[in-house]
Amino acid sequence: MLVGTQGIAQVKSSYLYNTAMPYGTLDIRTKISSSHYYYLQENKTFSYRESSPGVKTNKFLKMTNFDSNPYTQGNMRMRNGTADKFVMNYRLLKPVNYNASYTAGYPLILILHGAVERANCYYNSCYHANWSYDPNVNSPKAPSTATHKLLNNDHNLQQGGKVHLDARNLAGSKLPHDPTLAARAFPGFVVVPQMFNVWDSLNVQDAIRLVQLIQQKYKIDPNRIYVHGLSIGGFATYQAIKRAHWLFAAALPMSAVHDANIVKQKLQPKVASIPMWVFQGGRDSSPTPAYTSSLVNSLKGAGAIVNYTVYSDVGHTCWHKAFAEPKFFSWMLAQNKANITPSKGNTVINTSKAIYPKLLLPEGFFAYQWERNGVIISGAASNVYVAKTAGTYRARFSRVSNPTSAQWNRWSNPVKVTTSTASGRIAQIDSLSVVSSDGPNNDFELVTYPNPATSDNVVVTIRTETADVPVSVQIFDPSGKSIFQKTEIPTKMSVEIKPALQKGLPGGIYIVTAMQGRRTIRAKLLLQR
Repeated sequence: MLVGTQGIAQVKSSYLYNTAMPYGTLDIRTKISSSHYYYLQENKTFSYRESSPGVKTNKFLKMTNFDSNPYTQGNMRMRNGTADKFVMNYRLLKPVNYNASYTAGYPLILILHGAVERANCYYNSCYHANWSYDPNVNSPKAPSTATHKLLNNDHNLQQGGKVHLDARNLAGSKLPHDPTLAARAFPGFVVVPQMFNVWDSLNVQDAIRLVQLIQQKYKIDPNRIYVHGLSIGGFATYQAIKRAHWLFAAALPMSAVHDANIVKQKLQPKVASIPMWVFQGGRDSSPTPAYTSSLVNSLKGAGAIVNYTVYSDVGHTCWHKAFAEPKFFSWMLAQNKANITPSKGNTVINTSKAIYPKLLLPEGFFAYQWERNGVIISGAASNVYVAKTAGTYRARFSRVSNPTSAQWNRWSNPVKVTTSTASGRIAQIDSLSVVSSDGPNNDFELVTYPNPATSDNVVVTIRTETADVPVSVQIFDPSGKSIFQKTEIPTKMSVEIKPALQKGLPGGIYIVTAMQGRRTIRAKLLLQR
């Protein structure tokens, strides 16, 4: 089945094609002209495998250790005049009892696999020829045996494919907004493209095109598109949000070998509106925990909300633990592109320090509106609003220019902005603002006192039911810079640490993080001078 490219652009054209980006050219267009466009060929895997001489199998080659048939097969192609070229194979998992009339649309996960699960070359190990081999030219000619692994279009499902299939099946016929969904259920689409030799920027752009084409074919909720990837696919995850930050509602890089130069190219503010959950093996050497921690701090410093989970007992292959997180799917489903991201998580005005919450929506859309206490704010027409008055804020954007009342995206969930009291204390301090990686923390608790405190009088207490496992405590200043770190092995069910902080630290909200094994918890600490 051929799927065309008709559809309304979701963002301004410069966010689809731009030759002056810090990294060169951005091109994620699906339609360049009436004769030059990308399209999907569904239910057919591109390969040279034959069931008999001259008869292609047109089917994926099984390389997974589970029944992957529920994932339909397909390939994306590019037509330019009379030329019709293969771009990449992919697998697509649809919701149980998919309903094309479901107007709200279904969520979608884009999975970017690791290097081993490629279509041809893994470093110097190639299924056919070498890295320069072009499947459209097919020279030297590919073997036509029915079991040849070139362009297999199945190994890409090996890591995580079964987990997502189980989550889809667990959802059953329930729709995405059903409050009775199990925490590990995913009632949506899962698309898994297969890169040829490597996830470079061009391959990632093709994966983004693939998502856009699937959006045009199926009922996808454009506010709930998520991306995650492992190892080099983690790098590709950063590459994807860098190039299409307007598209993704959440990103979950796992053992990402590189940040796609987001920091070097100073693009952290571009991705700051995307909630992230970053996973790292404590024994990994590429990336090291130090590298990923520095990256996370840099993203937080730009305002991003980042959950960071380190598994102290594993190396590079931490994704098995990440996939097993009880909240892995429910956390994603809670993220929505329509919602406001408070920069650095701050929703408190501190007039004495001239600190005002910066509220973010993704940039690139055609129109924006903001309201406070139910009243539209005159002149507030960008994706960023600095709240200088306490109140309840909402915002929305439009994916079309000059929108009618029916063409606006839904209003965001409300964000309550508070202000300091006359005494200088924050009116509402969430002293136990918990970010957990493994469900309720009845057996892992972080308490800071006093709160508010001063830099020379802070006590951090960790209560845990797991003794003899190292506990790491880290404190970050309002810019996201780490100012204290200490690891202790509890000999009893609690650890008390008195951080030696620099005297005279500026007042503001600091973040205290405690990690033990796979568990992470954090709390807000208000320091006063």
